[in-house]
Amino acid sequence: MKNLWREETGVYDVMAGSSIGSIIVEAISLSAKKERAVKFEFNGVTVTVRGDSNSELIYRDWSRALSGYIDKNVGPHPNPVLTDEEKASDACIKAENERKRKKRQTEYEKKARAYREKVEAKLANAPAIELADEASWQKFKDANMDGYGGAVVTYSERWARLMQVEMANRKNLEDVADATSHEADLDGITGFMYGCAVSTLAQCWKHGERLRRWHNIKTQIGNEGEKANESGGVLNPALLSFH
Repeated sequence: MKNLWREETGVYDVMAGSSIGSIIVEAISLSAKKERAVKFEFNGVTVTVRGDSNSELIYRDWSRALSGYIDKNVGPHPNPVLTDEEKASDACIKAENERKRKKRQTEYEKKARAYREKVEAKLANAPAIELADEASWQKFKDANMDGYGGAVVTYSERWARLMQVEMANRKNLEDVADATSHEADLDGITGFMYGCAVSTLAQCWKHGERLRRWHNIKTQIGNEGEKANESGGVLNPALLSFH
């Protein structure tokens, strides 16, 4: 879809994925052609331009507004040179933003560390993964010793062991698989990595067949999960649909 010009309001509706730099230039050109102001919104900042607006200055103030240095309305004719007072204010706000960012990062890392320790404590005395096919599991590990593949191996084993802990407490795999799949994700896996884990556990893990069937039904959009269960396949959760 293209960006949409609304003649009656002078608003330029910008489509997702557009570049702010190119949109500013387009809007200025459109304004010159229409001989009227053009207004558009980008990332929460409202920008107004005219045919004689300076694209670099508009971009400068859009960036300042995005960072919270000024209000969310910029243009059409920003001051060419910032005053010393404006520069000092920008620097002060920038420093405060950085302080808040570091604080949020520290808090996030603290929570992530506590969560990891909780999961690791849960597994500290838990049994090792119960394998149905040790040779295939070892082959899987040997073939995935890089960072990406290793993360899949670690996730697969951690997830299986967490499910085993729950099943040892008389819970059904189908009732705990989803929650433990998230609990096991300490490193930020992708949908593709999750699919690899399911496929591997389906083949190698003692309870893999039940996991495969649960996963297929949970993932299906129509009845493709039921068909996969009949054929012995595993649906790919990284895709919107399975054919």
